[in-house]
Amino acid sequence: MLLVTVAHSQDKPRKIKVLGPAKGHEATVLVSWFTTEPSTDAVVISTRSDVWAGGTDIQRYMRIYFPRNYEELLQYEFILMAQVDLTFFSDQQERWIYDSLGEGQKGGVNTRSVMSALSSYNEPWRNSIISTAFPNDVDAVLSINGDARGPLRINDDPGIPDIMRSFKSYIEAIFTTYGGMVTVPRPGSVVLSYMADESWDGPPAPGRIAHVFYWDWEDSKTWTFEDMVTWDFWKGRMRWNPYALDIISNIIWFSTGRDLPPDPIRVHELRTNLFNFRLRRSVLINLVDFAEKFGANPTQIYARLGDVDEKIKESEELYLDWQFNSAAEIVDLATDELLALEGQASDLKDRALMWIHLLEWLVTLGVSLMAGTVLWSMMVKRKFYREVGTTRST
Repeated sequence: MLLVTVAHSQDKPRKIKVLGPAKGHEATVLVSWFTTEPSTDAVVISTRSDVWAGGTDIQRYMRIYFPRNYEELLQYEFILMAQVDLTFFSDQQERWIYDSLGEGQKGGVNTRSVMSALSSYNEPWRNSIISTAFPNDVDAVLSINGDARGPLRINDDPGIPDIMRSFKSYIEAIFTTYGGMVTVPRPGSVVLSYMADESWDGPPAPGRIAHVFYWDWEDSKTWTFEDMVTWDFWKGRMRWNPYALDIISNIIWFSTGRDLPPDPIRVHELRTNLFNFRLRRSVLINLVDFAEKFGANPTQIYARLGDVDEKIKESEELYLDWQFNSAAEIVDLATDELLALEGQASDLKDRALMWIHLLEWLVTLGVSLMAGTVLWSMMVKRKFYREVGTTRST
């Protein structure tokens, strides 16, 4: 099967700069996404206290990693705010985020409907100018103060972008029930997924509680997620959504004016193969390091691995140019070469361990021979004993 090459906008940067302020635990999910996806160049900052980061740590992170001035912030095309605690943001920083979303075609996301069910987090969000740029009606949500529950449904309207539609059958089969905080989309919002609940009579329609939705704000597109990115739909715990990264990537591409792939399933396979390559490569490195500790010489393997890495870099360059077909072919070739290197590394490890086992066997044999010789001399030959003589009494 072939991947269709997509015409890529020439006036856009090849990599999309993403800013990801997030709750500590959710920051780990964002890091895993954006280190896997070749088209993103992300800065992820912990901006809410939990077991992963305390208040003092967050203040230091904000001082070091948050853009120092408005011009630097404008370089980011997408801002994903995952359950942030806005008390760590200055009024100036909030204003910068709000203004930046209004300059050029950009994208933004806020999660957990209104950031949190706790007033210590959702009230700062309600009172922030940033929330006015997003499609969720914060006042309406907090007045309802309720939970959403029901089977997850993907909007298959052909008039909306195919960000989730290609994954509809799989996702709906997995998430036969889902839940979280309610959302209230503002007029003009476009809903991509929702929970079916017959008791709901609010927006976007009776019986539908919006899950993921966006609207056009200035020249940008901003989004609200009903749930947290650590929940099953995005990360997977008890149930796993393998298309989570594909959906996030599609949201970022669509929001920043990039083309969506004509065959998302095939692009998903390419992205998965890239992820699996990196995983197998890390296993190979660990295997070689293990063998090297026992005296193996991995120079040849490292040299060949360098050639394989160059192929992956070439595939990522093609990926950034939206030449998915060519990128997929090179990834397949590089994976085959990596598998051959795994076999070579395994043989190297076996040879290194063979000498360890041989030495251990020789030591054990030597000790056994020494012990046997001493035992034979003492108990059989009695070499260390002198016979007792007899004396005659006078």
